[in-house]
Amino acid sequence: MFFLALIACDPDIKESEPIVEDIPKDCEAVVGNICTWAGTPGVAAFDGGGNHRLSSYFYWPMDIEFSPYGKPVIADWNNHQVRMVEEDNSLKTVIGTKFVGDGDPVQGDLVAPGVPGTTINLNHPTQAIYYPDGTLLSSSWHTFKFRTWDPATGLTYVLWGAGPGFTGENGEDATGKLNSFLTSVVMDSNENLYFIDQRNLRVRELTADYKLWTIAGTGTAGYTGDGGPANAATLSFPVGNQPEPGGSLAMSADEKTLFVADTMNSVIRAINLDDGSIRTVAGTGIAGYSGDGGPATAAQLNQPRDLEVDADGNIYIADTDNHTIRMVATDGTISTLAGTGTSGATGDEGPAVDATLYRPFGVALGTDGNLYVADTYNHAIRVIFR
Repeated sequence: MFFLALIACDPDIKESEPIVEDIPKDCEAVVGNICTWAGTPGVAAFDGGGNHRLSSYFYWPMDIEFSPYGKPVIADWNNHQVRMVEEDNSLKTVIGTKFVGDGDPVQGDLVAPGVPGTTINLNHPTQAIYYPDGTLLSSSWHTFKFRTWDPATGLTYVLWGAGPGFTGENGEDATGKLNSFLTSVVMDSNENLYFIDQRNLRVRELTADYKLWTIAGTGTAGYTGDGGPANAATLSFPVGNQPEPGGSLAMSADEKTLFVADTMNSVIRAINLDDGSIRTVAGTGIAGYSGDGGPATAAQLNQPRDLEVDADGNIYIADTDNHTIRMVATDGTISTLAGTGTSGATGDEGPAVDATLYRPFGVALGTDGNLYVADTYNHAIRVIFR
């Protein structure tokens, strides 16, 4: 859906005079408050791009990424586009078209260096992250591929993924290997990629030298294995023919721990990358909303779908089906940072803990230190000032 502004003719306006439009203004940055940062809450649509972020429209945004290596990017899930926030705060599509699909019409993105990103049809992108050289990597979820976008040329290329299924582990070459829904991806300082292979119920690694490994999960849904090897433990993500996105990853600053939002088990788990063991750091395995102020391992979550870890080790959780954002502090206690536990779209310019969210799927720390939320079912990105 596209929206055009129509201006009536006015004989007093000369052609040479610029027409000045009102520029949306951000809320005052009051610590603890929440505000809409992008999108139009309650409106699921697409505006065509080029508008200020506060005058734009999304349709179930899944995630936002802030990085020192590039501009903020938003995975606009049901508009099937990866969109970038420009310096003037306008939105620009970098990968995707108005159509749903898997690549450009002649599959030119399968051959390096690829084709323009705006010729690529996507099918529900879930996340995008940056390489240190500014190259963008997108999880093209429903097409089972990682695609890169080059900021210098605008070209997009399929880095990995040959279709649905499960092949490639134990250090096998990744060429031609299969996955089933690439939900979330993080990168370490050696440019190894760790990702959720959602319907295969695994956490996998694609190394910088193009080898595949299974880090956690067995392919069978369950909640077992704490204290033992992560690759012998069971995880549980949404499955089926058309599942919702589920599962997410975040890495500690020292790159020794990989945190997993184990969505359908309603827990957050931690994989020790030195010894390969796994443990639970938040949640009991029973969905609910309880435990604030106490140990996170005695608290209840409800299908968490994203998480972020700051440099100090605090964990921020999109507790999706509780309609909240929660935090596990370094001392192991849990608290709610935003949301009341009831769905809604209220509270802008007030305390985040009094505001309502509607199934937030994404959470991200901005380079400005604030916490950003993909308030997915409200079709907006909101910011919690810190």
